[in-house]
Amino acid sequence: MQVKNIPETKSLVKARKIEFDGEHKNDSLLIGNFGDVEFTAKGVFDLSGMIYSKKNVEFTIIGNGIIRFHGVCKKIIIHLVKGDCTLDFSKLTSKEVCCVSLRDNSQTIVGPTKVISRANLQDKAILKYSGSARLQSYSVIGMSRIELVENLV
Repeated sequence: MQVKNIPETKSLVKARKIEFDGEHKNDSLLIGNFGDVEFTAKGVFDLSGMIYSKKNVEFTIIGNGIIRFHGVCKKIIIHLVKGDCTLDFSKLTSKEVCCVSLRDNSQTIVGPTKVISRANLQDKAILKYSGSARLQSYSVIGMSRIELVENLV
């Protein structure tokens, strides 16, 4: 795991990068309330932990495995989920979720949120969300689908 801090400049907001590359198993990850976070996982992984942040948390996931987070977050931005993997946020409460690109055989589960501002799916990707979320903008290509689920627990 590599943790990088980007220095703050006038045009660049300070962000913390958490990166996993290769084969990883970790059940004690913590993303706290210390600014925006960019979370990247590539390879084979089994990762889980807590998020408690009033800021944005951004995800880029490429590979095979599962990533689970619970807690509270202002905004979740999922840039890319690709491969045979599951991104489980069923126990993560947020105000907004934005899914830029969900691909391949990936499965993304969104917990309690007010709005899913964007959801772009292709191949056989699946996005599951609860009935209380408002879906604003979406595109579904191939055999992908968006599922409304009553109880995610």
